Order: sequence, then C-alpha cells, then structure tokens
Amino acid sequence: MSRGWRGAAKALVLAIIVVALLPYVWLMLTSVKTRVDALADTPRWLFSPTSEHYPEVFFRKDYAPLVWNSVLVAVGSTVLSLALGVPAAYAFARLSFRGKEDLFFFFLTTRMAPAISIVVPMFLLFNFLGLADTRSAVILAHSTFNLSLVVWMMRGFFEDIPPEVDEAAMLDGHTRAGAFARVVLPLAAPGVAATAVLCFILSWNEFLYAFILAAFESRTVTVGIPGLVTPHGTLWGQVAAVAVVATVPILIFTALVQRHLVRGLTFGAVKG
Repeated sequence: MSRGWRGAAKALVLAIIVVALLPYVWLMLTSVKTRVDALADTPRWLFSPTSEHYPEVFFRKDYAPLVWNSVLVAVGSTVLSLALGVPAAYAFARLSFRGKEDLFFFFLTTRMAPAISIVVPMFLLFNFLGLADTRSAVILAHSTFNLSLVVWMMRGFFEDIPPEVDEAAMLDGHTRAGAFARVVLPLAAPGVAATAVLCFILSWNEFLYAFILAAFESRTVTVGIPGLVTPHGTLWGQVAAVAVVATVPILIFTALVQRHLVRGLTFGAVKG
C-alpha cells in the first residue's frame, strides 16, 4: 500500500473514531452543564462545569440502587444463559440426533416473536409464582432471548474446533463431558467471552421486560431514566449523569474479557 493510500486510510479511521465518540463526549459534557447551558440555543463547548447532577440523581433521588439492580440482572442473565446455552451449543455442534436442525431452528425462532407478545404472559406467570417485581423475574426473562443468541453463536465456535480434539481427549481417558469441560471449552474461551459481552449488553440495555416485570422495587437503570422526564421538562443534566454512569459497568466488563474478546470476534461463523 502506497504512502498516500495509507494516509487516507488512517484519516478515514480517525474520522470514524471521532464520529463514534462524539455523542459520548457530548453526553459527558451535558452531565456537567447547568440547565441553562444544556438548553442553550447554540451548543456550548466552553462553560463553567457543575457536579450537582450526580449527587442529585444518585443520592437525593436514590438512583444508585437502580445501577446495582442492572448489574445483578445483566450478570445473572449472562451467567444463566451461558450455563444453559454453551452445553446445548456443543451438543448441536458435535452430536447427531433426530430432529437436530429442527430443534436448532426452534431456538432461533424464540428471537423472532415480538417482545410485547411475550412479556404479558410472562408477567401473569411470574405474578402467579410470586416473582413479580423481582430481579429474578427479569433475569429469567432476559435469559429467554439471550439463550438463543448463545446457542447460535457458540455452535459456530465449537464447529471451528476440529472434532479430532474431542477424540484425542477421549482416547486419553476423558468422557465426552470431560473432553468438553477440560479441553474443548478452554479452546472456545474467546467465543465465550465475545458471546458473554453481547449477552451482558443486551440485558443491560433492555427496557420493555424490565419495565413491565420490575417497575418498582427492582427497577433497572433503563426503567429509571424516563422518571427524569417531568411535566416541567426533561432534566437533561441528570439524564446524562445516569447515562454516563450506566456505561461504566459495560466498559469494566469488556475490559475484563478483552484478552479473549478480539480473537473471539474474528472467528466462529455458523455453518449452513
């Protein structure tokens, strides 16, 4: 690649990065603006910052527990989905049984139904079971759509690992389950990391299930933000403060698994 094309490619990448980060930078700036600065007709890049929005919304309005609820729901849903979906994906990738592809297609179809058509029966079921307005209800609900994602993605990752690896492990004395847990699963760790990040983000950002199933004591951050839209106007500074803090767990979780994440996103496509 010539020097001119290399320079053009770097400029293009830089422009994409700027466009991607600009909304987040503006969000952070809004979280430290006064109401006058935030609602100014001309966007203000230079202003006197204030930190009043963070203590106001998280301590006086008690939004801190909502962040904790979101963390527990996202982590719980991710762990449950991986615990059930990863072994199922391995079975789809390695085992041959009657109706395998039909069952696999059934897992995928669970993502096709509109959420609004599912959440009302879920609410009635959880209310009958005494789980209404609990984090457990939201975790189970989020696991329903995360499970299909795990099965779909992890099947591709397992199929990218040669079956000879399993056979060699079983020749060494491992059972099928032992070969999966001790040999194949560590090799698929990048795929598990990539899938976990997607599950965590989907659960963290979800609104409808959390709004209907846990609208009071077990509210998540996404459910709490609309409460900052008042009859007197939207409290943009506080909305921005909540949004900034809400991104922190995602950044931390992604940083923890980044060693596997980059490699995990570069291989593992479902075979037709």
